[in-house]
Amino acid sequence: MALELRSSRRNFLVGLGGFAAAARLMPGSALAFDKGACPPPSAWTDLARAVTGGVLRPGDPFFADICRPNNLRYGATLPAGIARCTSAADVQACIAWVQRQALPFAVRSGGHNYAGFSTTPGLLIDMTLMAGVTPVTADGSIVTVKGGTLNLLAYKQMERLHRTITHGRCDTVGAAGFLLGGGIGFNMRKFGVGSDLMRATELVTADGQLVRADADTDRDLFWACRGGGGGNFGISTGFTLETRPAGSVTVFNLTWSKDLPKVLKLLLSELASAPDDFGSKIAVTIPSRQEGCDHAPVTLSILGQLHESKFKLEEIFKSTWALRDGSRSQVKENVPYWQGQDFLTETTFPYYYQEKSSYMRAAAIDDEAIAAMFDWAGKMPATAMPVSFKFFQVGGAIDRLGRTDTAYVHRGSDWLFTVEANWWSPTDSAQQIAQTLDWQQRFYDDVNRRTGAVGAFQNFSDPSLADWQDAYYGENYAKLAEVKRAVDPGMLFTFAQAIRPAKKPAERGPSASLPGGARREAEAVERLP
Repeated sequence: MALELRSSRRNFLVGLGGFAAAARLMPGSALAFDKGACPPPSAWTDLARAVTGGVLRPGDPFFADICRPNNLRYGATLPAGIARCTSAADVQACIAWVQRQALPFAVRSGGHNYAGFSTTPGLLIDMTLMAGVTPVTADGSIVTVKGGTLNLLAYKQMERLHRTITHGRCDTVGAAGFLLGGGIGFNMRKFGVGSDLMRATELVTADGQLVRADADTDRDLFWACRGGGGGNFGISTGFTLETRPAGSVTVFNLTWSKDLPKVLKLLLSELASAPDDFGSKIAVTIPSRQEGCDHAPVTLSILGQLHESKFKLEEIFKSTWALRDGSRSQVKENVPYWQGQDFLTETTFPYYYQEKSSYMRAAAIDDEAIAAMFDWAGKMPATAMPVSFKFFQVGGAIDRLGRTDTAYVHRGSDWLFTVEANWWSPTDSAQQIAQTLDWQQRFYDDVNRRTGAVGAFQNFSDPSLADWQDAYYGENYAKLAEVKRAVDPGMLFTFAQAIRPAKKPAERGPSASLPGGARREAEAVERLP
C-alpha cells in the first residue's frame, strides 16, 4: 500500500497523534476470567524468577505499550501479566506455569492478529525479545529466524546478507505469525509464499518439550506449520529458511483517475498473465467521511515490484499503461532490492478494523461483477477512516506446489480479494460501526457469488467467518486435526478459530470408514435427532 497509505487508513492515525491518541481513546478494560483462577502474588514471583526477560504487571512501566494490539477493536482485553521471553527455556517455563495455574494465555510478537487472537485476560507470552536472523551457511542461503523477530529487524539483517525471502510490507508484523499462516508478499509469485521457503521450525509443544520439525523429523508437524496458522500446535521459537539473492527491482505506485471500472477490469485480466518476476496489489480506496465532504473521489492504484526481467513494465501493463495518471504515478527503475523495499514498506499504527478475504480466478471476474463492486463502493456508510477493496496478485510460484503438499491450501488462483471495514472510536458511533460491518458483509457475499470466489486467507483472520475451517484450510483441515490430536489433544493452545483435535476412530461413529460423499451423507444422517 506504501504511498497511497500516506493519506489512508493505517497511517490515518498519524494525524491523531499516533500511539498517544490510541492510548487516550482506548476504552476501559476488565479481566474476563474467573477470579477464582487468579494466581497469588507468590505465583507471579515464581514466574518472574523463571523467565529471564522478566514479567510485567498492570501499572508497571511500558505495560500498556507492550500489550496494546494493532487492532484496537480488541484493546480492552488486558492481560494479568506479560512474560517477556528471551529463550526457548523461558517459553517452556511459561507453558508449565499456565498449566499449574489453569490460566488462559496468548502468544504475541507483532500483535497484528486481525481477530484479536493474540490478546488474553490471562498471561501474554511476549516473544519480541527473542529476535534476530543468523546465517547458517557462509553465503546466507540458509538462515535461522528467532520466533519473536519483527519484519523490520529481519529486513535489516537480510539486507546485510544481500539476501531476501518472501516477506510482507508492514515492518512491525511478527515473522512467526506471518510464516505459520503461509505469508504473502510481492515475492510470492517468484519464490512461493513465505512458508514454502521454510526448511525447519522449532517449537515448544503442549507437553513442554522443545521439538524440531522438518522434512525428516516430525514430518506431519512440519507440514502443519507451513500454513496451518499460528497458535495451533505450539509456540514457535525459531525457523530455518531458505533465502534468495537480493538483486535489483523496479518498484512502482501507479494511479488512475478516469474510467475506473474499465481500468480495474483490464488490470485484473491482463496482469493475470504477467511473468512470475512481477508482484502487485491493486487498491480501490473509498474516502473517509471528512474526505467525502471535501469531495474526494474514489481512487484506483496499484503498488508492486518487478525483479530483473526481459519484460518492461509497459509491456506487462499492456492497455492500462497509457491510461495511467502520469502526474500521480511513480516508478523507480532497477534500484537495489532493499532500497526498493524502502519505497514499498508500510509503517502501521493501531486503529479499528475487520478484513474479509477470498480467492478468485481472473476469468470469472466479468463486467457485471466489476460494476457491482463500484456500486457497493458508492453505498459505503462513511466512517472517520477511508476503506479499500483490494486484489493481491497470487499465482506463479505459489502454484508449483499442490494444495495438499503443505498446509497452505490456497493454490491455483489469480487474485486474493479483500474488503475492509475501518473505523475510529469514539469518533464513529456504535450504529455507524454496525452499519459499516453490515455493508462489508453484503459487499463480500455479493462479490463472492458473482465471481465464484472461495476460501479465505488464514492470516487475515475474520471473526465473522462462519465456516472458517473450510475457508482457511479446505481439504487440509482433516489432516491438521490429526496433527492437533497428536501434539495437543487437550487443546492447551486454543482460541475462537483454533484447529480442534480429530476424534479417535472409535469416537467417529460408523460413517468414519465410508468413502467421500457416502461418508458425508452418513454423517448428515447421524446428526439427525
